[in-house]
Amino acid sequence: MVVDDDLPTLEVMELLLKKINREPLLVHNGWDALRAIKKEKPALIILDVMMSPIDGWQFLEELRRNDEYRDIPVLLFTAKHVWPEEYSRYKNDIVGVLEKPISLAELKGALEKALGEDSSSSSPHAPKLKL
Repeated sequence: MVVDDDLPTLEVMELLLKKINREPLLVHNGWDALRAIKKEKPALIILDVMMSPIDGWQFLEELRRNDEYRDIPVLLFTAKHVWPEEYSRYKNDIVGVLEKPISLAELKGALEKALGEDSSSSSPHAPKLKL
């Protein structure tokens, strides 16, 4: 799942993720993402920090309140610098930080690390993983 309130960013992420054999669910705000998670739990969430009506930090707090969703890995995805105070407060809730703009290689590497995969699992012949 990619949660970002910027439509062009969602479109780019969709293209990049499909290139590495992923089936992303694209969501344009935190509230819609929380509702979507109740219908289908994603393997991973790529989360923008600066969004409205709730920002990424607020989304993360809402997500972690539910025991059923605490195990979903979350990668922060931001153009904003993540301050040490912010990182230390949420370091147990996220598996990494991706800075915009991102290359295909960076995205692929971050996903493999977050999901505990090797590079062969995202080959064109591997089953598509829903995010």
